[in-house]
Amino acid sequence: MRPTMFGEKEVKEIERIPLSNNTVARRIDEMAEWAEDELIRRVVCSKYYTLQLDESTDVQGLSQLLVFVRYIWQNDVHEDILFCKPISRGTAEEIFNAIDSYIKEKGLQWKNCFGICTDGARAMCGKNSSVVTRVLKQSPCALWTHCSLHREALVSKALPTDFKTVLNTAVKIVNYIKTKPLQARLFQKLCEEMGSLHTSLLLHTEVLELRNEVTIYLEGKTEYIESLLDKEFILKLTYLADIFSKLNELNLYLQGSNESDIFAVHDRIRAFMKKLMLWKSCIEDGKYDCFETLETFIIENQLQPKTNILSAISTHLSLLKNNFDAYFGEEMKKLDSLNWICNPFQDRLPSSMSTKASEELIDLSEDTSLKNSFNRKQLTEFWLSVAGNYPCLFDEAIKVLLPFSTSYLCEAGFSAMISIKTKYRNKLDLSNSLRLKVTKIEVDAKAVMTKNRKQIHPSH
Repeated sequence: MRPTMFGEKEVKEIERIPLSNNTVARRIDEMAEWAEDELIRRVVCSKYYTLQLDESTDVQGLSQLLVFVRYIWQNDVHEDILFCKPISRGTAEEIFNAIDSYIKEKGLQWKNCFGICTDGARAMCGKNSSVVTRVLKQSPCALWTHCSLHREALVSKALPTDFKTVLNTAVKIVNYIKTKPLQARLFQKLCEEMGSLHTSLLLHTEVLELRNEVTIYLEGKTEYIESLLDKEFILKLTYLADIFSKLNELNLYLQGSNESDIFAVHDRIRAFMKKLMLWKSCIEDGKYDCFETLETFIIENQLQPKTNILSAISTHLSLLKNNFDAYFGEEMKKLDSLNWICNPFQDRLPSSMSTKASEELIDLSEDTSLKNSFNRKQLTEFWLSVAGNYPCLFDEAIKVLLPFSTSYLCEAGFSAMISIKTKYRNKLDLSNSLRLKVTKIEVDAKAVMTKNRKQIHPSH
């Protein structure tokens, strides 16, 4: 039992309950139902909510639909698990019907749903009869967001053929050692004898760090050793290690972007696109300090990289930039017309804004005290603070700021699902256990137990 979810007193009281399997399961169900009821109460009270959804398979191979909700409660933005339900086929119709029936059963209003975030699967966002299309029919004002993490992953997949060959070879080397227990143990022993900092291979980039050890170990065992002795191969691998490291830093930022607004996400991606062009220029000018591993290998081996390798790197950097533009450019242009949300103190009024909203924006932009508070607050926090005085502006701003920019909460939820439903507990009903695992609502265990005592021992 997690003390962080309940007070110490309630935890002790729960621990005194006889722990038969039925009792534990019943207590989990009771507390999960309380958390769900409290969440629904809050979302119903909120005038605005947005959804994030994804589907995955559990240890039994059953498809599970996971939906998170973001809403406004007590003048702050909150997010939580809405529900987790098994689905049989994973079609757009089945997924939408599961969401629609839950929304209606719990008394939520589709008209208050202003955003939906999914991956790019056809069932989720196809043009004609996808989940997104069906949601937008119920709530025409809702915005669909293609998960930024998913788009960034699609961008990162783009590799010229020669780099793809290098990457595949590095992966094969890792798998040759890692996936065979005896090979892994022998390699670990060799690394320990050589005093290496690392004793195992987890990623293709570690082939570089343990290059000498891997070369010695593979000698006479496989043809992969020829690649590790080829300096051109290593040059390309060092570049891949560096660029993937930079892409991974962006990915980690996007994973934490649930606390950031869409404008902040776009700012970070825009900056990365500019850096790609900077790195391209550096490579073409023979300056390699933007890629640390590549530069180190060049200096240590006194190399002058061949023109074809530098050209390949330059081409790849341009390809990445173009792909970022393809996946994010249209969305960025669309939000450029709404930049008054992230800078309401500019002189120019948006042409598409209503007269009432324009009047409010003029009043807000001339309020000196708000200028000072704007610089101290996060964007969503600022607009929540002025909702009462500038309702038209707030209504437009929150519909842009509230939607999820990634489906990371779903990914984290699926990770929690794996730890809950194992091959030894494969009959477990996920819904309530997963809710208690990931909910951010503090369950009032005392109220739950009091309520259920009354149900068990009704007054005469």
